[in-house]
Amino acid sequence: MNELENDTSNDTNNNISTAELGVEAKPKLAFIDDEQRILRSMKLLFRKTHDVFITTDPTEYIDYIKNNHVHVAVSDQRMPERVGVDILREVKNVSPSTMRILLTGYADLNAIIGSINDGEIYRYLTKPCKSEELLAVVGRATEIALTYNPDEDAEQFDSSGNKQTLLVIDETNELIEQIRKQFSNNYKVLHAQGLEEAYDYLANEDIGVCITDINVSGENIAPIIFTLKQDAPHLVVLVQTEFQDAGLLIDLINKGQVYRCLPKPMRASLLEISVNRAFQHHAKLKASPELVKRYEVEHDPENDVRIDLSSRVRSLIGKLRKRFSL
Repeated sequence: MNELENDTSNDTNNNISTAELGVEAKPKLAFIDDEQRILRSMKLLFRKTHDVFITTDPTEYIDYIKNNHVHVAVSDQRMPERVGVDILREVKNVSPSTMRILLTGYADLNAIIGSINDGEIYRYLTKPCKSEELLAVVGRATEIALTYNPDEDAEQFDSSGNKQTLLVIDETNELIEQIRKQFSNNYKVLHAQGLEEAYDYLANEDIGVCITDINVSGENIAPIIFTLKQDAPHLVVLVQTEFQDAGLLIDLINKGQVYRCLPKPMRASLLEISVNRAFQHHAKLKASPELVKRYEVEHDPENDVRIDLSSRVRSLIGKLRKRFSL
């Protein structure tokens, strides 16, 4: 974005507030990067649509977000004082309603995993990022933030007395046996060995959380995960993976909005924490349609051709979409 590096000084010293002008306040957007030229470019790119705050100082960045209703926070990953995923984790703690976006110039596996498991970011973008892409992602994140009321994001509990349902998608018995042993007393546990069986359960059962291995029968089932999230937006997905493919993990964020990535083999303590928090998250999603939008996935036409859907699965998809239509 070199064409954006020459910011104008007139926009940085405007002493007339929007309130004084009787104009509706612009949504607030906060950027942190260790390069001033990048920050100037960002301010120039978004100055017409947002109230833009820029800084190279992590402490100043967090303080600003603490003291202002910031709609979208964007952080670079690789900075000298603190890495972006740690900053966005703190943003999540001090301002949970702020939409979080991570920018990085390289595929850092630790950053990607951290952005999923700790930062719960909205999108992970790699640099160089085209202005059009950044405008689109920040614009959509802003729309979602403007329609979200954090006061409605309260803990929700199932008062029916029925067990919540956990779906495990895995071709082997190893994972399902561990999960049944650990969770059968607290949750209803279902096991699907393939896509058709999984959709059958989703169309006919109230599934809250899904745990799936990323590889089934030696094939990457990420496209199936993307499809599941498109068709069942309230579903909370946990993925078991060996963390070897950076591109795949980025897709799991941007196209699948997975809730957690869990290592193989799965430790019982980590699994228990992850599953219980996933069900709490599912309860919030069911209670707040606006919250669902924060974890939406966009339809990817290319994904449709990656998986072979039987006529039965297509009919189940139709049933799912009608059931979960917002």
